[in-house]
Formats: sequence, structure tokens, C-alpha cells
Amino acid sequence: MMRLGWAVLACVGLLALGCQSKEVVDAPAADGSVTVTGKLVSVKDDRPADGGVDLTVETSNGKRETLRVGSSFIAGPRDAILALHQVVDAAKVGDRLKASGKRDESGAITVEHLEIVH
Repeated sequence: MMRLGWAVLACVGLLALGCQSKEVVDAPAADGSVTVTGKLVSVKDDRPADGGVDLTVETSNGKRETLRVGSSFIAGPRDAILALHQVVDAAKVGDRLKASGKRDESGAITVEHLEIVH
């Protein structure tokens, strides 16, 4: 009977782990970067004024995070920023996004990697 009790507890524990949301803010890495996954709720596109794009995502716990994708009007190599803008162009409000980067002084995340997740 004792074994059955432990087996039931182990199954319940595994089920609980499997049901955890993936829409979270990870703890900062050693280099200060963070990863955020959440649902896209708004887009502020300043590209027509030579600016960047601010994406607001909402994590499963209701916290809103600003993801800042810089301007493509920069000097030097632009391949990385243009790749981020391709993801921005493909994303729609309601899509789940996963982004990583470092927080700026305002608390927004300056995006270094961005993807749409399903």
C-alpha cells in the first residue's frame, strides 16, 4: 500500500511539472541577458520615422514586458537587425513570441533573438 501511495504522488508531481506554462521570464544569465515568452498584445512601430519597434508581450502570470527591436537605419552590418525585423513583420497580435536580450535602463528588453513559437 505504501508503494502505491508513493507511485501516486510521483505521477501527480510529474503531471504538475508537465502542465507548467512556458510563458515566463527566465532569471538573468551570467551576462545579464533574459529570455521572455508571452503573447503579443501590442505593437508600436516607429520604423516610418527611422525608429525601431516596441512589442508588448504578456506572460502567463499577467506581467507585461516591452521588447525593443532597434532601428534598421544603422551604420555597419545590419543582417542581425534585419532578421529581427522579418520576425516582427511576420508576427500578429495574439502570437506567442520568445525573445532574449538585455534590459535597458527603462526595463525594456533590447532584443537580440526573436522567434514566433507555437
